[in-house]
Amino acid sequence: MAEKKKVIVKTVNRTGKSMVKKALVVKAKNQSNVTAENIKKLNEKVQAEKIALAKAAEVSSEVKEVKKTGEETKIDKKYNLTIGLKDLLAAGCHLGHKVSKTHPKFRDYIYIKKDGIEILDLTKTLSNLERACNFIYNAKRNGKQIVLVGTKRQAREVVRRVAMDAGVPYVTDRWLGGTISNWEQIKKNIKKLNDLKDGIAKGKFTENTKKELLEMSKEIIRLEKIVGGLSTLDKLFDILFVVDAGFEKTAVKEAIGKGIKTVAMVDTDSNPLKVDFAIPTNDDSVKSVNLIIEEIGRAIKAAGVK
Repeated sequence: MAEKKKVIVKTVNRTGKSMVKKALVVKAKNQSNVTAENIKKLNEKVQAEKIALAKAAEVSSEVKEVKKTGEETKIDKKYNLTIGLKDLLAAGCHLGHKVSKTHPKFRDYIYIKKDGIEILDLTKTLSNLERACNFIYNAKRNGKQIVLVGTKRQAREVVRRVAMDAGVPYVTDRWLGGTISNWEQIKKNIKKLNDLKDGIAKGKFTENTKKELLEMSKEIIRLEKIVGGLSTLDKLFDILFVVDAGFEKTAVKEAIGKGIKTVAMVDTDSNPLKVDFAIPTNDDSVKSVNLIIEEIGRAIKAAGVK
């Protein structure tokens, strides 16, 4: 009898196990059927969520970019450009560097690649130039001080001419490291230069020896080369304009460190996001440099503040 009971128990156990297995199989099949039926809806839902997240990220990046470029600055009065697309094209503003030299952050401003050369989108160049000129124009109207910097060969003459005509400080010989970050020392050099020039003009050094006068002349020449274009400044300036953001990287870095707004001509080999107002253009062509700087000069003069 004991053996029969064992056999019966084993049979019952086997039957129970098989029933559980069948139930699990049926449940799995039902679940797989449900998943198969809803897979399309689930994919569509996931895709919609991805699109929503992408749009949110895009909006966030646009807000950050607006803050970065300084578009939060209130525009009191609009400045109307005196040049157009034809002028930019004629000056060669659309010609960039070789494709191999293109900075990854610059790709949004490129229209097409031709014969291994990047061709800039001049509509974006014109739009950014207008934005930069409006910023400078309104800043000058509110009494802000701007300094023009162009130490590369193609820019020196036009930067000096435009700056002197507009009555703003400039740097054309060499950007002295620490001009912004070590402003107090630069300010002392400016004062020394002005005192020497003023003293000679007023005849304060008539009793000095020839050797002393010669030393003064040498010192004036040295200081003119270093801070001559900044001699009208009595305090640190508010806006920095540079011809080539890559070439003038030291000046741009110092300005960013002190919270000074930066406006720059930026070519395809530089990062336009490094400055507040980037003007994507050919910064190697004399014609291109002249066209952009002269327009900046007109915006400064139109503000009526010197």
